[in-house]
Amino acid sequence: MLLLAGPTDTGKTTLALRLLEKAGEAYLLDLDPGQGALPGAFTLFRYREGTLSPLRRHLLGALSPRGMEAQAVVGALRLARLIPKGSPTVADTDGYLDPGFRLLQIEALVPAEVLVLGWEELYQALSWRKDLRARLASPPPGTRRKTLAERRKNRLERLLAHFQGARLRPLPLGRLPAYPMEPAEPHRLYGLLDGEGFLLGYGRLLAWAGDEGLFLTPVAGEVAKVVPTRILLPIPALPG
Repeated sequence: MLLLAGPTDTGKTTLALRLLEKAGEAYLLDLDPGQGALPGAFTLFRYREGTLSPLRRHLLGALSPRGMEAQAVVGALRLARLIPKGSPTVADTDGYLDPGFRLLQIEALVPAEVLVLGWEELYQALSWRKDLRARLASPPPGTRRKTLAERRKNRLERLLAHFQGARLRPLPLGRLPAYPMEPAEPHRLYGLLDGEGFLLGYGRLLAWAGDEGLFLTPVAGEVAKVVPTRILLPIPALPG
């Protein structure tokens, strides 16, 4: 596994895609809950013949690992364990600049190489290690820092794409200790989990009575658990 680390907007995702193209067939571990494929989640993709196919998703339920570092490390590790041994893999991380968290993430994932883009402090924390290769590189030419408005727009577009084809579906409401909120939180997105705890997709709570809610969701498969997230709905942009 090659893990890419660095601040936001240093070209990590662009570089990851270029590396996948060179590999031809590989895996992408998308660990950016803010600007990744699906906001608030980590995704394991299989790359083949120019196409990325999602295999499993882990719900973080927030747009940053800040304050949820343990959950983020566990989620990344659960997805990484699904990758066949010896398969070429690129891990694309978020721009959270906490060396302690990033080092913990690296210890859990055990990459063969870490490419650090524009983050001298992290490189220095890794450069002495003999059990992995750490390299420091400058952001690729043409890399541009996005504005907050651009980042919000990107997240909204991904959520809208996720909800395409969504339908109404009654589901039981529930809570987990990690989410100490009221059972009905209509202003938040809900994560719909399968029996193994992986994320199937999101739902928007439209109405509820007792322990059951009516959700607008693209998820058609069997749902084992419904979890409120920390992600506030971009009302009225989402359908429903």
